[in-house]
Amino acid sequence: MRDPINFLDHVVECPGRFQETDLGNNLVQHDPAPGEVVQEGTPLNAANMNLLDTAALQAIMLGSLNVSFLRQLSDKVEAQAGEQIEVTLTNTQQYPFNNSNKAVQLGTNRNKKNYTVLVEILSSEGGGVGEIIISNKLLNGFQIAYTGAASSVTVNCIVQGGF
Repeated sequence: MRDPINFLDHVVECPGRFQETDLGNNLVQHDPAPGEVVQEGTPLNAANMNLLDTAALQAIMLGSLNVSFLRQLSDKVEAQAGEQIEVTLTNTQQYPFNNSNKAVQLGTNRNKKNYTVLVEILSSEGGGVGEIIISNKLLNGFQIAYTGAASSVTVNCIVQGGF
């Protein structure tokens, strides 16, 4: 960052005063006659204007970088908030056997398979749930199952990351 220019107004004793000179042939010339200069103003020249132009360009570039950074940050926050999917798993076999494995499709495909699936059990019927197992992660989905004797288990899956 650079120091500001701090423009100064050009202040004179008699602003707007002109001396009239007759040039003949009905021509008149008006020349400024400001009197004494009270304060010398900052020149409006290429050097000063280029500094302003450069500062404006730097501000635009910095703003663009900030927008890019905020978009990346927003994507990360969104990824941490996660996608919620409610799944009902059913088991038609008698314990200790279990056929509750189910494929779950993600609403938003991931770029990597390193996403996390958090599971919250909402309800169960017909016995204990046992463990919840997440397996076979793909970019567009995963498989989920439970190990217990329950005939039905409803879970809320929160998928985070993988972008």
